[in-house]
Amino acid sequence: MALQKSAGYSPMAGCLPVLIQMPFLTAMFMFFPIAIELRQKPFLWCDDLSNYDSILDFGFNIPLYGDHISLFCLLMFGMQFFYTWYTMRGQNMNAGMPGMKFMMYFMPFMMLFIFNSQSAGLNLYYLISLTFTMTVMMLIRRFTSEKKVRARMAAYAEKQASGKGKPRKKSNFQKRLEELQKQAEAMQKQQRR
Repeated sequence: MALQKSAGYSPMAGCLPVLIQMPFLTAMFMFFPIAIELRQKPFLWCDDLSNYDSILDFGFNIPLYGDHISLFCLLMFGMQFFYTWYTMRGQNMNAGMPGMKFMMYFMPFMMLFIFNSQSAGLNLYYLISLTFTMTVMMLIRRFTSEKKVRARMAAYAEKQASGKGKPRKKSNFQKRLEELQKQAEAMQKQQRR
């Protein structure tokens, strides 16, 4: 929290894009399987974008996975795993969150199980979206200097510490978050006694 405060970052700013996307994601899960425009519309190897694109049928059902392999889902899984690897390779996982690395690599496998029986149109959408996101991430890393960003953050923190910068008012969310953190620390101290 101290780093966020010194850099002028609001924790709520990271949650807001996800909250804005939630109604659209829910609508997409409902739209793709029932869209008349996608019924019986072929694309590449898929005969029907409103249904899953099976490239191999097992003949038996695997719990939580299904009885087939969807190629769009497999491609989406591969892209998401590569995206996770690409974003995680430059990050140093600290001792405060030991399970974070496992969780980040587990997520593509979870998506593989969730999306295998979803419509090919939805899997195609996520594949294209991940490809676009990955391209943007690679371009940002290529044309942005991390040293310059760190220097700018350090200059901003120094300005705030010296009192020359505009004083930042704490938001109600930040006040409540700090209060909850203090309460949690007090509870830990009491438990140690």
